Amino acid sequence: MKHVKRWTVTSAAALFAATVFAVPTSGIADDNISPSDIQQGIASSPIPFNKLNLQNRPRALVALGSYLVNGVGDCVGCHTLPRFLRPGGTVSGTNGNATGNLSFVGSDPTSGNPFLDGPEQSVTGQMKANINADTHGIVTHTPTGVPIYPYNHFLAGGRCFGFFMSRNLTPDDSGKPRGLSEAEFIQVMRTGKDISCSKPNPPSYGGAADPICSPTTFPQPEAPGAGHSFNADVLQAMPWPTYHSMTDAELKAIYAYLSSLPQSHACNAAQNGCAGFSTDPRLASTDRRPRSSSRRRRSCLRRLLSSRRPLLGTPPLSTAVVERRALGFRRILGCFGIDGLVSRPPG
Repeated sequence: MKHVKRWTVTSAAALFAATVFAVPTSGIADDNISPSDIQQGIASSPIPFNKLNLQNRPRALVALGSYLVNGVGDCVGCHTLPRFLRPGGTVSGTNGNATGNLSFVGSDPTSGNPFLDGPEQSVTGQMKANINADTHGIVTHTPTGVPIYPYNHFLAGGRCFGFFMSRNLTPDDSGKPRGLSEAEFIQVMRTGKDISCSKPNPPSYGGAADPICSPTTFPQPEAPGAGHSFNADVLQAMPWPTYHSMTDAELKAIYAYLSSLPQSHACNAAQNGCAGFSTDPRLASTDRRPRSSSRRRRSCLRRLLSSRRPLLGTPPLSTAVVERRALGFRRILGCFGIDGLVSRPPG
């Protein structure tokens, strides 16, 4: 009996210790996370896991967050600009593209932009791509210990959607993603409320408040139409209505991964603005085309009217007739700088 009692007491103590020290603060036990999700999350993170801040964060939970951010949610597609870099050593103008990468920066300089460069992608293996994330160079740290790498722009925002600009999702100087607590982050994902910029102390990067929250550098609301065509209190380009349906466990995993990242800074800052809506947008060619001026529209329409292929009937047609009768035509809309449409007719 004594042996049994000792075993019983020992087991209870072990169970208590496991509960206190092994169960993640999120309430998600590691054995409840799919091993394949963990494997994919570790493999798909552009920032190597040995460069992440895993202190007080369960590795499996961070890996699940990486899988959701990099493998499912495509957060990098909106929050990293440019998304991909050319292969290391690429001279500007290679393959007819003006971009280069002589400094061998990026997450995988042996690869490049999968839309432009090789290698051919595997059906079963990890994607080969050089994402605009880098952990080389002289690393510095924020007062809270968050590392900063000089050439890292991963999830730093700066991509434009009209006059809306994606936000920096990495830890600010407080060590929290955009300065948000886990509860605030979940509220943003559920409701779309722009909590970070409405807080008394907006997120601060490198000792300075995020200029995207400042009316002096990035006027709020972000463009005319607030209260009419959009609600300025709700994130407009962020697809939060879709992420709204994610589980608490998934949102907590995303938060854990974002919290573990190094701090990064955008290539296109709020001070530079968005093409067609500000004066000095950087990398404008990678974003939405600026709205065409009336002169450019008339020039484009003249090209359409002089095209060898009739558009709406037997030419000649006046510009007014074309504008009235063909606003739904793809080539006409291209004159107005609508994304995904041709900007000029075939000659």
